[in-house]
Amino acid sequence: MSAQTAEIGYHMDLDSETCRSCHTEEQTKDAAVLERNSLARVQEGPEVLRHLSVIENEPSCATAACHAHPADKKVLGVLDLEMSKAPVEAAIHTAQTQLLWTTLVLSLIVGVVVAVFIRRVVQRPVFELYEGTRRIAEGDLDTRIEVRGRHELARLAEGFNRMAADLSAARREVTEWSQKLEEKVVQKTEELGRAQRQVLQMEKMASLGKLSATVAHEINNPISGMLTYARLVRRELAEQPIEPGVREELTGYLGMIERECSRCGAIVQNLLVFARRSGAAMAPTDLNEVVQRTLMLVQHHLEICGAKLHSELLRGDSRIVADAAQLEQALVALLVNAAEAMKGPAKGDAELTVRLHGTADEVQIEVGDTGVGIPPDVLPQIFDPFFSTKENGVGLGLAVVYGIVQRHGGQIEVESSVGRGTLFRLRLPRHPAAGEEDSPAASDQ
Repeated sequence: MSAQTAEIGYHMDLDSETCRSCHTEEQTKDAAVLERNSLARVQEGPEVLRHLSVIENEPSCATAACHAHPADKKVLGVLDLEMSKAPVEAAIHTAQTQLLWTTLVLSLIVGVVVAVFIRRVVQRPVFELYEGTRRIAEGDLDTRIEVRGRHELARLAEGFNRMAADLSAARREVTEWSQKLEEKVVQKTEELGRAQRQVLQMEKMASLGKLSATVAHEINNPISGMLTYARLVRRELAEQPIEPGVREELTGYLGMIERECSRCGAIVQNLLVFARRSGAAMAPTDLNEVVQRTLMLVQHHLEICGAKLHSELLRGDSRIVADAAQLEQALVALLVNAAEAMKGPAKGDAELTVRLHGTADEVQIEVGDTGVGIPPDVLPQIFDPFFSTKENGVGLGLAVVYGIVQRHGGQIEVESSVGRGTLFRLRLPRHPAAGEEDSPAASDQ
């Protein structure tokens, strides 16, 4: 029998592989030998799975009414089952193909996912770190990187931001220190310039002081002699029989000689004060009283120019060691100059300000006016002897003030703006150092 209709009734030859599996040398093998599984390839076709089973003539079968086989026949037949592996192989091939494509697709998907992951988690943060580093290298210390997640690169970005913030703070601090240093350098340069100008001024004043002392000494005696002889001539004229008209004319000439000699004597006296040949009585002095006496002396000058007076005296301790007479002389000179400088402004606009400030070591006297001011080209020469912008000025007033301040171990500063006024600032120590009277500007020939 066969499951194939075409094979029904077909007699197999004993030489066929199926028969040979049971019959060898014209003998039938034991039934046990026939029960086996094997793989075989039929002709050139695909492999087949073969199963041979012996159908024995059991007693139940030999005696049954449906069987016509004698009882001595042990084997009724052989059940030869063959199953082609082509469908299985086709299925396996299809499965392998599907597995291959699935593997390729999954690999592609995994690759894309990994690429996206690497780009988002690795490449982009690394690129941002690179760009941030480049910008910082170019000087942009305000650069910050966005922190995403809590992975290692995120912590690296946090560290980068902290580093950038520290660098930015350090640069701001360095910039501030640089600006402060520049300001300090400018300030110290200005201080050195002022000190140098003061030293030059002191040296110039010392030389002029020596020259002035010599000149004053040389011309003081002749002037005194001229004044004495002029007075003697006036007395002699009064006793001589001369016509009244001639007497009056000669008396006028003698009066002019006396006045000019007296003026020269005053100039010589100022020269001596500037040269510091005249002594100074250093003693404890109430500066407020000195200023009040000085303001009383110049009150009529202020009334003439219609200036308003604003004064502010020292609060607390107002006593210093100084020569009160010379300080009063210096303040009178400054206040008179200020009053004369304010004759130009309209009435009601002129203001004279006197302020006193004090510390434990020094006092400051400020004398300010709203006058015409001093031109910048004239300002460096105002303390020079015989330099004056007035038509009939001698040019010794401020030189004497400068000498008095220097003798007290102090400094004098001036600030002026044309058309707005002038401010003189006197800095005086409360206790001048020993030997101030012997400073270079005060030395004798």
